[in-house]
Amino acid sequence: MSEIVQKIKDQKIVPLFYNESFEVSKNIIKALYEAGIRVIEYTNRGHQALENFTKLKEISHIEFPGLLLGIGTVKNIKEMDDYASVKADFIITPVISEALVNHALEKNILLIPGCFTPSDINIAFQNGLTLVKIFPADALGKNYIKSVQPVFPGMNFMPTGGIHAETEDIREWLNGGAIAAGLGSSLIGKDNNEEELTLKTKNLLQQLNHN
Repeated sequence: MSEIVQKIKDQKIVPLFYNESFEVSKNIIKALYEAGIRVIEYTNRGHQALENFTKLKEISHIEFPGLLLGIGTVKNIKEMDDYASVKADFIITPVISEALVNHALEKNILLIPGCFTPSDINIAFQNGLTLVKIFPADALGKNYIKSVQPVFPGMNFMPTGGIHAETEDIREWLNGGAIAAGLGSSLIGKDNNEEELTLKTKNLLQQLNHN
């Protein structure tokens, strides 16, 4: 298991978001970082995504030491290369294809592909990937991972899509075989209240790590 996959497993959640504003994006990352988050997915969902991500990576080692900042919603090889060139720590896709996987392996990019079917998972498995995103998770249900897990020994699963930023909901996914859950708008609202986000995230992390 790679260091990044292990950190995702330890963190149990991966916040994901996009905002057109660089300053708002930086403040959201700051709020999450202050809560104890060290792995974040910025999503490629707008015209400012690449520019914002580039700036965020430039400041992250100074302002957010130890932060692993990856990019999500990458759909093709050009986008993969664009974000790899600005040192994305990992790349998450909503889909999987042999072309995307092969390119990532050739370029030594940590790819976390989006998978929906066992056939999707098998592409990742046969190519030696160790973590896939199950997406959209809410369409498949909390028993899905446990059902496919025995077929793919050593594979790790991160459900994303429709998961509530609530302890019990996340625990059900973890108990169902997930190593972590991707959390978007259920964690990071549109009001951009950094203090509330820090408090909410810190409480969530504490509850998930409380035995």
